[in-house]
Amino acid sequence: MPIPLLDALIAGDRAAVAELAGYRIPAEFPNAGALKLVRYRREQIANDGSWAPWSLRAIVLREGASMVGYVNFHGPPGVNDTATPNAVELGWTVFPHRRKKGYATETARALMDWAATEHGISRFISSTTPNNAPSLRVHDKLGFVRTGQVVDGEIIFELRR
Repeated sequence: MPIPLLDALIAGDRAAVAELAGYRIPAEFPNAGALKLVRYRREQIANDGSWAPWSLRAIVLREGASMVGYVNFHGPPGVNDTATPNAVELGWTVFPHRRKKGYATETARALMDWAATEHGISRFISSTTPNNAPSLRVHDKLGFVRTGQVVDGEIIFELRR
């Protein structure tokens, strides 16, 4: 999501959002929780422009060009819950009515492929709460393993490629 789109989402300017996105964004996005994340990621980019490629991305269906969720890294390499050098942490959200179709798995895999190809990243961190069964399944499908660590109540996973 380019900076002007983030700014339009923060401003609540739906006309600008529609013009800038190039895909359909549901009217309920961003909700309060997602808006907090959008603002946070935008502030990170404002403080250091090199964070932009590691920030928010929309999960968009190829057919119909509609947004079904979003994904992001928590920052550039080394910015992750375990402070692991040269590792990136990723997280994803698929909108509730779009879940159980493999979008999170496909998107996380594509994001990791991008990081590996473009930046030589081979270590990935991710986390989820113990009761988030769909996210736990995605971690399993992708080959993440539990590290034994828990940060802010979330189980930490790692994948080395």
